[in-house]
Amino acid sequence: MRIIGEDLHLMNPAVFKAIVERDEKTILGMVKAQVDGGADCLDLNLGQNRDLGKLTPWLVETIQAHFDIPLQFSSHVLQQQRALEIHQGTATINAVTANKVDLPRAMATAAMFQASLVVLLVSPELTPTGVDGRLELALQVMDIAIREKFPLEQLYLDPLVSCRPDPTSVMLSSGLPDVSTAVDSIRFLGELSNQQMQTIISLSQSSLSMLPGSRSAFHCHLLPILAAAGLDAVILNCRDVALMNIAKGLNLQKAA
Repeated sequence: MRIIGEDLHLMNPAVFKAIVERDEKTILGMVKAQVDGGADCLDLNLGQNRDLGKLTPWLVETIQAHFDIPLQFSSHVLQQQRALEIHQGTATINAVTANKVDLPRAMATAAMFQASLVVLLVSPELTPTGVDGRLELALQVMDIAIREKFPLEQLYLDPLVSCRPDPTSVMLSSGLPDVSTAVDSIRFLGELSNQQMQTIISLSQSSLSMLPGSRSAFHCHLLPILAAAGLDAVILNCRDVALMNIAKGLNLQKAA
């Protein structure tokens, strides 16, 4: 299970300040904390802001000059491709939707730079609430990839741990997300492509409606369940010691 550190996010005020000021020391300190915590890859989420996007190549050069670690970019790099040009190793683009019109273009750009691509299992035509809808979109993504000759092994599908679809179930679950649908989706998505397409989940996105003090415990509970279903990659807080101990333990069990 690939562990992707989430800290370099535009919504983090310290990250925003460091990027705008080109504060190399602060950025490298944040990177080191995640690498020391056990990150296999780092997520650089600068959103869709074009001006900040122009600083992505500087971030790539700054980080990879000191750390041998691959990076995951927000989808603005599909239009501003300099970061993909200079990136060392296999980059990942996170994320595009299963849009029949836009997805082929995203695959073409990713293929140009031999990058992996994360696809969210939602589209303008369908926002699925259950497993069947997610599998329907996954089949569409797979068909497009085959048609465009994009390697299935370079696709990550995100089934999204989403809110429950109706107010009653939200109330009865005390605001907890619909975990069972995500778990079943991960299991069936692996079978769908004979384990060629991979699955990915952002743990923090799964707990946005929860109180800050409860989120870490929820992540620690959820991650083993997702891993048992066959999750291939997870975006998480690598500075959460308890969570990282669980993640490392799961990977050791899998290796054994």
